[in-house]
Amino acid sequence: MKDDNLPLNEKYKAILQSEQQAAAVLDISSLPEKNDQGAVDTSAIDQQWLTLTQDWQAQPFEKTDISALLSQTKRRTWWAKGCFILNILATFLSLVGFIYGVVNGQLGQPINSFLGLGGLMSVFFVCYEFKIRRESWSKINNSPEQAIDNALAGYQSSLKYMLLTKWSCVPFAVLANWLVYSVAQQSGRLKLTELVFINLVLVSTFVVAEVLYRKRKKEYQQLRAKTENL
Repeated sequence: MKDDNLPLNEKYKAILQSEQQAAAVLDISSLPEKNDQGAVDTSAIDQQWLTLTQDWQAQPFEKTDISALLSQTKRRTWWAKGCFILNILATFLSLVGFIYGVVNGQLGQPINSFLGLGGLMSVFFVCYEFKIRRESWSKINNSPEQAIDNALAGYQSSLKYMLLTKWSCVPFAVLANWLVYSVAQQSGRLKLTELVFINLVLVSTFVVAEVLYRKRKKEYQQLRAKTENL
């Protein structure tokens, strides 16, 4: 009987092996589905990152208009050069007036002294102004890539010039008031109109220089803040 059952056992084993192989095939066929699910998850994560990046790029921030910055720097450079030429002209006229007064002796000692000392102080003023301006003008060009650096150099030059203008009012105020006093001593009467006018001009120059200094300093700090955020 046992021998008669052998073919049945063999058949049973064969059926069992076939079922196991079929199960294995089913398990293997399910792997791509898992991979597909993983691919979907990766795509979802990439989409989230893309959304976050777009949101971050869409955040409002203050940009620098390079064209406007170039135009502003060029315009202020021309104004600075114009002021420098006027200062040279004023210095030249002061020295010429001093020489004329000494040679002809018609202007009087107070005026000659004022023109001579004023011209000498103006020479130092112009020399220092040239030093300040040369440092910035040598760096300035029309390249858009250097627009921010040019603007920063222009601001630094302007701030130094405003400080020079403010503090130069002090010795010129002393000299101008001395002139009014000396002329009053010679004429025997003090002209209040001339005294008020001279001091008003000096005070106005100091106030304008201070206002421009604060304005340029604020603009300089704002531009520096923009460049640091780039």
